[in-house]
Amino acid sequence: MGELHFGLLSIGVLVVAGVFFYNKWQERRYQREAEAAFASRHEDVLMRSAGGEGQGAEWQGSGGVEPVLASAAAAAPEGSKQTLSEFVDFIVPLETSEEVSGASVLDAAGAALEQCPRSVHLEGFDEAESTWELIDPDRSYSKMRAGLQLVDRRGAADAEELALFGAAIGGAAASLGVLSTVPDPAPALAHAKELDRFCGEVDIRIAVHVVNERIPFPGAQVGALAAAAGFELDEPEGKFRRRDAAGRVICTLANFEPIPFKVESLQALSTHAITLELDVPRAPRGAFAQFRESAERLAKQLSARILDDNREPVGSGAFEAIGAQLQAVHRSMEARGIAPGGALALRLFS
Repeated sequence: MGELHFGLLSIGVLVVAGVFFYNKWQERRYQREAEAAFASRHEDVLMRSAGGEGQGAEWQGSGGVEPVLASAAAAAPEGSKQTLSEFVDFIVPLETSEEVSGASVLDAAGAALEQCPRSVHLEGFDEAESTWELIDPDRSYSKMRAGLQLVDRRGAADAEELALFGAAIGGAAASLGVLSTVPDPAPALAHAKELDRFCGEVDIRIAVHVVNERIPFPGAQVGALAAAAGFELDEPEGKFRRRDAAGRVICTLANFEPIPFKVESLQALSTHAITLELDVPRAPRGAFAQFRESAERLAKQLSARILDDNREPVGSGAFEAIGAQLQAVHRSMEARGIAPGGALALRLFS
């Protein structure tokens, strides 16, 4: 184990910092084993999945979770319409001598890909702009490609999943008279395994609790202070989210007690503790400083203490130690071409 990973994951740092660091790679492994024996998945209150919403030409298969390891230099630049990347996806090229409508491609692929357990995107090549874009049902294409995401928080795709995807795409393409060329899956499987290993090492969440054991916080006060600090209530999740100007989530604020925050019930709700959580790889650089600022401000305004999961106080020294370690995590991600909080990070850590 290298110095970076040792510094992040060792028990000593956890004790000194007073903040729980979670290695999701290990969690995923244990969850997969547990799911083989039990029909449902246990979800820890501080380790909830942060699945995103699908958009564009994307399918969520029956798996129920949204869907060349060197660096992600070949990935689409920020702002590009391109989604697929050889760094993240197993890509099948699709070509035809005559253009086919995007709508027909989406219809054929939608039915064929229903059983695929991972996220799949379909792109068409825009000849005028010489770039890839998610297939538009109102346009026609002669050059297309389909990609299955190789890695997410469930782990790496396996040979069976790639075979299922290749067969599904091949069948959909054949029904439209389109040629599909399924590449050898062996290199992609090797890439997926290594990428999953790396993602597991940097997939870390940090959580602290703002606690007052004597006097509960009125829900209305929590809501007002959260709003003043830049948080917005996410009704479906029952938690507040603080976002940056680009809409990326900085951190979340949830009720430590098992009662979600809802607009209609905030007036009647009270709680002795609230939890702030930072999803490290999904949050942009600078998020930790805002996470810390939010925790310290709320603790002061609520006359409360900041505690870790062992009910130990978290002070400025602990925050500074964690911040220094996160700089190393960010450098490690960026060395692979994965910007913290960027498009690739949001896909890989979903």
